[in-house]
Amino acid sequence: MLAAVATSASPTRAGQRAGSPDATGTFVEPANTPHRHCSGSCLKSGTLQWFCKPHQTCSLDCGTAPPHMHCHDPQR
Repeated sequence: MLAAVATSASPTRAGQRAGSPDATGTFVEPANTPHRHCSGSCLKSGTLQWFCKPHQTCSLDCGTAPPHMHCHDPQR
């Protein structure tokens, strides 16, 4: 399956591959706190959107049902 991930970060940072996921993304947009908008799409699920902490990178795993939206900590 093909997944496309886009974030509000610079293209260099958004394209980095992280190791194992550190946290699951949240569907609820955090109020009054910095956060990263993440989105991606899977063939069967369509477009998905989630939120991570501002220092984390985003990834989408379309190989599971339902798809898993991850937030990676680049420090680990």
